[in-house]
Amino acid sequence: MMCITLGLNAQVNRVGVNDEWNTDLENTNFNLWQYQALTPRDAFKAINHPKFYNEERAKDFYKGNENVVVVSQGREHKAYPMEFLMFHQVINDRIGGMPIAITYCPLTDAIKVFERRFERNGVQRELVFAPSGMVRMSNVVLYDEQSESWWQQYTGKCETGELRNQQLTERDCIRMTMNQFYDNCKYGLVLRFDEKDDLLPYGINPYYKYDNILTEKPLFLNHMPDERMMPMERVITLNLRGDHMIYPLEEIRKKKVINDTPNDMYITIFYVDGSKSMLDQREINQSKVIGSAVAFSSLYDGVWLSFSKKDGLYIDEQSQSKWNVMGECVDGHFKGGHLTPIHTTQSFAFPELEFYSKSLIYSINW
Repeated sequence: MMCITLGLNAQVNRVGVNDEWNTDLENTNFNLWQYQALTPRDAFKAINHPKFYNEERAKDFYKGNENVVVVSQGREHKAYPMEFLMFHQVINDRIGGMPIAITYCPLTDAIKVFERRFERNGVQRELVFAPSGMVRMSNVVLYDEQSESWWQQYTGKCETGELRNQQLTERDCIRMTMNQFYDNCKYGLVLRFDEKDDLLPYGINPYYKYDNILTEKPLFLNHMPDERMMPMERVITLNLRGDHMIYPLEEIRKKKVINDTPNDMYITIFYVDGSKSMLDQREINQSKVIGSAVAFSSLYDGVWLSFSKKDGLYIDEQSQSKWNVMGECVDGHFKGGHLTPIHTTQSFAFPELEFYSKSLIYSINW
C-alpha cells in the first residue's frame, strides 16, 4: 500500500495537482506521467463572453492579411483572429445559440472548435473551457471549470477526471485572411480588438521557426514520432464516416483542387491561398504563406461534380458554375446552392498519426 501511495504522489507532483487542482485523479485513462506541466494553471487566459465588430468597424483595426478562423452557422459567420488564439488558446463563445469553444494548440498547429453543451445521464450540461498549462504527446490539455476534468485538445475527449471518456462534438471551421472573410461572409462579425490584453505581445511568434519540415522530433514528444510522414509536414485530415484520411497540404496547394473518391465517397478539396504560418518568423506578418484547405462532398443535386480553380473561384466541369470557398454557388446553373461540408482539420502530421494511428494517407500520383 505504501508503494502505491508513493507512486501516486510522484505522479501528482509531476503535474502540480496538489496545489492547483481538484481533479478526480483516480478516474483516468492512463498513467499521469504522460502529462507535462509547462506553465502554471491559467497562465494562458481563456477569453469568455467575447464582443464583436461588424465589417465596417473591424477594418479600422485589422489588416486585410490578418489570419482568422471562421466559424459559421447558417447565415451567421464569426471570425476569430489567430493572434488572439496564439496567447489565449481558448475562446468560449456562442453561435446560432450553441455554446462553442474555439481552441488552438501551437505545438501541433491545430485549431479545433467544439460544442460546449452535451447530455450526460439525461441532463444537459454546459462547460467553460480554459488552458491547463499542461501538454500530453505535444498537444495542449484543456480543463473545464465546472469539474476540472482534463481534455485532450486534438481529440476533444476527456481523459482524466469526473467526465472521463466524455466526447465533445466537433464543429467545422476554416482558416483564411480577413479580406477573404469580408469577401465570402457578408454581414460577418469579427472579434473586437479591445479584447486584447495589453501585457501580451500579439503578432509575435513565441515558437520561432518551429514549423521547419526537417525537424525530426517535435517539442515535448517523449518518443520518436510515426515514420509514415515527416512529423512537421502540414496536412489536411478529413473525417469520412469515422475514418480519417490525410492529405498533404503542399500537394493540395500545387493542384489547387483535389477531386477524390476515398471510401467510395465523392469529395473535393479546395485550396485557399493567403493565410500565413503562425510558427515561422518572429513577426507573424513576415512569415511565409502556407494557405489552408476546405473539403466538401462533390455529390450535389444527384450529380457528381469535379472542380478546378480559376480567378479565385472553383468551377465545376459539369455545368461551369462558379463556387466560393464556403461551398456556395455564386454564379451559373446551381447559383444559390451549397455543397455539403466534410469535417476537416489542418495541423502538423504527427498529432494525427499519434492520436489516430489507423489514419489513411492520400496516395499521391507521382
